Amino acid sequence: MKKVILSIGLGLIVSSVSAQVVNSTKIHISEGALVSFGTDVTNSGEITNNGKVHLRGDLKNNAKLVSKGEVVVDGSTPQTISGTQVAEMSKVAVENDINLQTPVSVSEEVSFRKGIVSSSNGSALELGDNATHNGASDLSHVSGSVKKTGNSSFEFPVGDGTSLKSFQANKMSGNTLEAQYIARNPLDVASELDYDVEEINQTEYWVLKSNDNNTVDVKLNDNSDVAYLKGGVWVKDNKRMAVSSANKEGALFTTGKGRAITKEIGVWPNPTQGEFNLKLTGMRDTDNISVDITNQDGRVVMKMDGTVKQLRKAYTLPQGMVTTNLTVRVINGTEAMTQNLILNR
Repeated sequence: MKKVILSIGLGLIVSSVSAQVVNSTKIHISEGALVSFGTDVTNSGEITNNGKVHLRGDLKNNAKLVSKGEVVVDGSTPQTISGTQVAEMSKVAVENDINLQTPVSVSEEVSFRKGIVSSSNGSALELGDNATHNGASDLSHVSGSVKKTGNSSFEFPVGDGTSLKSFQANKMSGNTLEAQYIARNPLDVASELDYDVEEINQTEYWVLKSNDNNTVDVKLNDNSDVAYLKGGVWVKDNKRMAVSSANKEGALFTTGKGRAITKEIGVWPNPTQGEFNLKLTGMRDTDNISVDITNQDGRVVMKMDGTVKQLRKAYTLPQGMVTTNLTVRVINGTEAMTQNLILNR
């Protein structure tokens, strides 16, 4: 049989009228102890839990609450955790619907068994550096905000209260990331698709926020391609997604389908008597590129820098040049494309 040890002062009041436990002093639950609060609890003093606590009513935490043991939230009706102070817990087992109206900070583990955790931006479920979770499913996950601090990969157990819509964030840089799933059309946020994006999901998107400047790789559980919002445009990019504290709305991403587009250049007329047009395809108009033209000796006879839109135009070769073979080179990021051009004068 479990041994129960409580250090309780005179500040503990049990009211049968309000069916509530009000604590204004210290409650210490020792290691190995098993305690069940069958009513609502208001903490205005100090609660320390080193054992196991079953919480079957609401919790209002206005003071210090530190649980190094386990807290099982298993009431028979939906429960609320509120108050002016963060509830600090090592292990939490979710066995009922919980509405978070104040942050709950977990340092070791959250076990999702049954029940939905509802939270908002100001009352997130917060998992520390070494915290993990298990058991997330359609029946038990977070509908709202989840925060995670640390360097390791982490799967955010978010969803809409009906379906689990988790995703994995890789190569986190040690800062705190906050994630939320939104069951709305991302085209309502921004409707422009990048040149190599054929379509995006029109029913859902995810939001990531950071307390600092962060870059993250995200992976959806069904391995769908990811499109994210960049400068008001939905893009597919091999670069890590930037998540910055300067962006108050957060970094948005969803699933997307890309187009198979090959970057190409072309020149016409070819041969030319001195004037030619430069064709640039498979690149964004806003991409910064470099264009140079070299002769057979490798000497650069013309060089221009600018965006694709600026340099997709007609060119005139220098008047003093005579008939020769030239090479037109376009550099776009790490890619270089070349095209032979014959000058016939």
